[in-house]
Amino acid sequence: MPNPLPQDPPDRQSRQDSQDPAATRARQRLPADVRNRQILDAALAVFSERGFEAARMDDIAARAGLSKGGLYAHFRSKDEIFEALLRRALSPSDLDLAALRAASPDMRHFAEAFVNRLYDDLMRPDALAVQRLLVAEGARIPHLTAQWQHDTVEALVAQLKRVLARCVAEGNCRAGVATRHPWLLLAPVAYQVLWQLVFGKADDAALQSRRREHIALVRELLA
Repeated sequence: MPNPLPQDPPDRQSRQDSQDPAATRARQRLPADVRNRQILDAALAVFSERGFEAARMDDIAARAGLSKGGLYAHFRSKDEIFEALLRRALSPSDLDLAALRAASPDMRHFAEAFVNRLYDDLMRPDALAVQRLLVAEGARIPHLTAQWQHDTVEALVAQLKRVLARCVAEGNCRAGVATRHPWLLLAPVAYQVLWQLVFGKADDAALQSRRREHIALVRELLA
């Protein structure tokens, strides 16, 4: 009878596993929010490299250091992962404009706080990476982009319209085109995002200048 193939001693196999970062991460029991963040980071890298259609759940699991079953314990599909990426990077879910207005002594301060929050949220490197992915892949996943538009963009505009209507009623800002069409107050940052995606990163001085000009515009429209 042929001799059986030699097997690695258990202690040697254990040492090999301990030197494998993916195996180590897979064995760790992390809090759900930490693990989800790790998965979304991995998914963004895979989607950016391969595109949404070509990316596989196996690829995301491997990048996150998980088994495929471990990945499915957190997300059921690529669609669900992409939707979570949109929410994380492009949905300022804790942006309470009514609270922001209440904390501002006047509309000039509100304009500054509002615009600064938009730039801080949307100009982060991870947010820009997701926006680049959205531009490239949005036509292939219209149901996800439509859901994000409804839940985030339209919800933010509606929230802003309510805050401005109250300001007009209280005499703190004047009625005008911006209070009738609040999306106009978001347009400059949308332009800046598009600039970044098409032409690359603007230098810091130019970016800060455009931020200040955006604040001045909102103040002028609402004064």
